[in-house]
Amino acid sequence: MSSRPSAPGVSGFLLTLFGFEDLRSRRHKLLIVLVHATGWCMLFLLPVLLYPLRFNNRQFIISELINKSVLIAVFYFNYYWLIPRLVLRNRKLGYLLAVFLLFSLYLGQQVYIRNKFFPRHDPAFRIAQMMVTQNNGRESSFVFRGQEKNRQAGGDTSHGLQPFPLAAFGPVPDSLGFFNTPEPVFLGIPRGAWMMTVNNSISSFLLILLIGGFIRLAYSFIRNQNEKKLLENANLNAEVNFLKSQINPHFLFNTLNSIYSQAHARSTNTEFSILKLSELLRYVLYDSGENKVPLAKDLQYISNYIDLQRIRLSSRVTVNYTCTGNTSYLVIAPLLLITFIENTFKHGISYTQACVIDINISANGETIEMITRNAVTEKNNTGGGGLGLRNVQRRLDLLYPGKYVLDIRQAGTTHLVNLKIDLSND
Repeated sequence: MSSRPSAPGVSGFLLTLFGFEDLRSRRHKLLIVLVHATGWCMLFLLPVLLYPLRFNNRQFIISELINKSVLIAVFYFNYYWLIPRLVLRNRKLGYLLAVFLLFSLYLGQQVYIRNKFFPRHDPAFRIAQMMVTQNNGRESSFVFRGQEKNRQAGGDTSHGLQPFPLAAFGPVPDSLGFFNTPEPVFLGIPRGAWMMTVNNSISSFLLILLIGGFIRLAYSFIRNQNEKKLLENANLNAEVNFLKSQINPHFLFNTLNSIYSQAHARSTNTEFSILKLSELLRYVLYDSGENKVPLAKDLQYISNYIDLQRIRLSSRVTVNYTCTGNTSYLVIAPLLLITFIENTFKHGISYTQACVIDINISANGETIEMITRNAVTEKNNTGGGGLGLRNVQRRLDLLYPGKYVLDIRQAGTTHLVNLKIDLSND
């Protein structure tokens, strides 16, 4: 079994896109890295492009790059380490503790970045300024968290605070001018800015954590389902091969007995029968091992079998065999039809009275239909389908679930079998 089962459609895309640890090709890995990088850029740039305000400040851009890089690292650490080692192994308490520790580190990083790149609070005057550029090009200044007596109007920066320019793509939010009273400071950050930092950190951290968790659990579920399906298919193939191995010896012994009878009677048909048997064995040994074979080959096998039966049977038995329709483009599981035909000869022959065996096979589009009729003789009037019939019904259930109709019944003195199989998509 391969390390990662392939799957079509959306599930296959998800397995390829987020199953990075299972990839073997370096080119494939590089392609997935480029796809991930493109996805992250789109995810983080879209809100910036849509938000009505944007900093045109180098410090802001650097801090955002650092913050987003940390979030990406949190995503992959959670996706490739925490969930596989803790959640999928049912260590939920350990996962919660690890998440709490990870968030603490992330929050500390956010506080450090805010102090490092945005030292907006002046201990002497408690003033922070921000230069706002509206879409009409007019500049205005707002004073944040300043004492009333030290409020600044216009663009005055005499207290040494460098204004932070913003570009406004829409109306400037009124809330920018509401901070007119001094606030307590914690870790060098005013209370309002601190609460904003905590809220933003919690929302960003949880969002990344939930996205990673959802994708990882979905990936694990799809992968487990595909591996389960592969195992079921392997078991199905093993069972089908076992059933075929039970059918082939049954056919071989019947045919050898027939040729033995011909040789014992010094029949001139012995050589022809051996040739037909060699063709039958070639099909059984070299073609029947495939999951599907051309229908024409399977029908040729049936024709050779019927020829052998005609040679060994007396003139009291009449065998009518017809095959109609275009079968050149159809495929079928090997040795499915022959079992019903074998049963027709096995149970429909009487050595004391004349009997007729009718076998008709027709192809209509992608549907094949086989109808067999034989007289109900004394030796097959006891009922029961036999091992071969039960085996072929089981194979039909495994290989063509919901795509076949099998009708076996007795109408007066006639035993009738009608089998229809939809061979589409085979």
